[in-house]
Amino acid sequence: MKAHPPLIAGLIAVVVAASSLTACTSASTASNAPASPTADAQYPLTIDNCGSDVTLTHAPKRIVMVNNDALATLEALDAVDRVVAVTATPQADLYQPATVAMIDTLSVLSTQKNATGGSIVSQESILGAQPDLVIAPESAVDRVALTAAGIPVYSPSAYCQSPPPAYTQTATFQRVWDELTTFGAMLGVPELAASAIADARADLGSTDVADQGTAAAIYVSSGGTTLSPYGGPSMVTPVFAAAGLQNVYTDTPERVFDASLEDLLSRDPHTIVLLYSGGDPQATIDAFRSAPGVSGLSAVKDGRVVALAFPYTDPPSVLSTRGPAELSKLLADLP
Repeated sequence: MKAHPPLIAGLIAVVVAASSLTACTSASTASNAPASPTADAQYPLTIDNCGSDVTLTHAPKRIVMVNNDALATLEALDAVDRVVAVTATPQADLYQPATVAMIDTLSVLSTQKNATGGSIVSQESILGAQPDLVIAPESAVDRVALTAAGIPVYSPSAYCQSPPPAYTQTATFQRVWDELTTFGAMLGVPELAASAIADARADLGSTDVADQGTAAAIYVSSGGTTLSPYGGPSMVTPVFAAAGLQNVYTDTPERVFDASLEDLLSRDPHTIVLLYSGGDPQATIDAFRSAPGVSGLSAVKDGRVVALAFPYTDPPSVLSTRGPAELSKLLADLP
């Protein structure tokens, strides 16, 4: 499966050695569908994650985060103080100041670039942090080697190399509720997960929004020569819908894929939403507008190109539920 583009430049792969929930016989039973969120957490807890069993013998207290995809969820569950090492500093404007300050005090695991531009962190670096949980995209770590070393690995379901069947269908915000429920069970705070779900639902606000027409969410890489739209299974689809937009790639069964300019021109979305990871959003827009051939798009001609921070979409998190409001602000300034 194609890696999601923002991960390509910052992908972490462990060297020399990495959602539904089912409890093992001596543990309580949980499910990736919201269930008994107020029940007392019990361990050991076994999670079916990306087709692998992940067993937690206790609530994790030393978490290593490979990239920051889980940070918003940990923040919502008051668990940021459990993180002991990271591989990247967070984008400050996405999180609470206290969260950013806390992460800034942590060790950033040393990395080096591989042949494809991704980052590599050694297994020894991870082991040196003495984690009792690693949170990372499945393709970014050697799950088997870390598990053999006694360290469970959890991958956000959106980043499974072989996604669960539900993740090949058109996405909904149910994925956010499921992920929060899963983390609540893992961290032993199901009651906080239930509260976070209620807060996230409130963030979404009214579903009665004005029709803003069609749109495409695109990540641009390789100097503007590669256009990667997000299809129906991505969180872009419900984020768009909650902001009044229709994803022109909803009919595409892939979460993210490379598309030709000709295909994008044939769909000719009313608005282009560029997804970016850090840096200057205006620079992202300028780079896209200067790419060969895009001047033929109605959105470019009409000045309807915006840049949205990627974490407001995938993977499913509380940031996804804030995405519609952030996107609506951008749309309000368009002609």
